[in-house]
Amino acid sequence: MQLLILAMLVAGAAAAASEAEENRIYGGKNCDLGSRPFQAALMMDNRMYCSGSLVDRKWVLTAAHCRRDAKSVRVHLGDYDLKMNEGTEQIRGVKNVIVHPDYNRRPRDNDFMLLELDAPAELNNNVKTIGLATQCPTPGAKCTVSGWGTVTTPEQTFPNILQCADIYIVSQDSCNKRYKDLITENMFCAGVEEGGRDACQGDSGGPLVCDGRLQGVVSWGTAYCALKGLPGVYANVCKAAQWVTDNIRDKATK
Repeated sequence: MQLLILAMLVAGAAAAASEAEENRIYGGKNCDLGSRPFQAALMMDNRMYCSGSLVDRKWVLTAAHCRRDAKSVRVHLGDYDLKMNEGTEQIRGVKNVIVHPDYNRRPRDNDFMLLELDAPAELNNNVKTIGLATQCPTPGAKCTVSGWGTVTTPEQTFPNILQCADIYIVSQDSCNKRYKDLITENMFCAGVEEGGRDACQGDSGGPLVCDGRLQGVVSWGTAYCALKGLPGVYANVCKAAQWVTDNIRDKATK
């Protein structure tokens, strides 16, 4: 039965980018307290639905498929345990939403979105910005993905505490072979060859950090997370870094 499921997943790789699987940490552990001060939780009705990264005092970078009615979204900065008031949280509304002009829902090409906060973040030990990767990822590089997404699959169990997992960059050729040529230059794969560690439902928009810089944005993957030979797919920040920088600069001058 497991072989049948795996065959169906590979044959249906195009469906892996469908709406049912759009919210893509499985196999991780609690992040060290204060280790991800750039991580943002996107909340609606007091429930986390996506993550993001603080890339400027007034701007969060997330995935375009995380778009919701801006008036309903609250951005939590400096959060670690979503069920506790730790005294480190800063909550902001969303003033403006900018989706990448070349975003394509299928197969989630250029899956980037900027959220302009209604007030700047107050930077401190618990809330910091992260720099963007301008060099594209190197196969084999060790990186860390984080989020509050489900820690079980296919059933879903959402943790209160931010989860982290170390994974590795997969070459573009290998990534394309595994996903039937759905991978563009604006995406890349990351995971572990044996499976067991992956971003999962609820982690969308969150950060993949390599060598201290934001290298990827959690984008899409298979409905069953962390399968052997089927790594997660990330929006490739090096391809959008200039777009991010230009938009932040342009808004600052208006």
